[in-house]
Amino acid sequence: MDILPARIKAARKARKLTQRELAILTGMDQGHISRLESGGKGVSMEHLHEIAKALGVTVSHLIGEDVREDRATYKTTGGIRGDLLSSHDTPAGLRQLASDSILADALKITDAEWKALNSIQLTGEVTKDGYAQLLITIRAVSEAR
Repeated sequence: MDILPARIKAARKARKLTQRELAILTGMDQGHISRLESGGKGVSMEHLHEIAKALGVTVSHLIGEDVREDRATYKTTGGIRGDLLSSHDTPAGLRQLASDSILADALKITDAEWKALNSIQLTGEVTKDGYAQLLITIRAVSEAR
């Protein structure tokens, strides 16, 4: 079984979107979305990126490459966190942290902290855990003032 149709459908339902609403958000036809979810239609990379953006997940998650995101919930996320999820410019590790609702909610990350994490220019690839550690360090430095 192809994982893409199941993940698109699960993410769409979790965000409480109809196929028609997802089609509008992505600029696609509702019939195309229906065929994608049933596994009867292929999708271009451009459309796949638009679908992922509209659903607040990564393309890697939709195609099954990023198994760490399997635990992420698809609840509607607004504010800075939602912006990070929908932006293609968000670093992968920060996007993974934002998409992991359980961890993000447990850490109680504020909008100001999301902005701070996103504003830091880091060299190399930083993981979700790296961003969580960075957050803890930012909080420790802030408390020391």
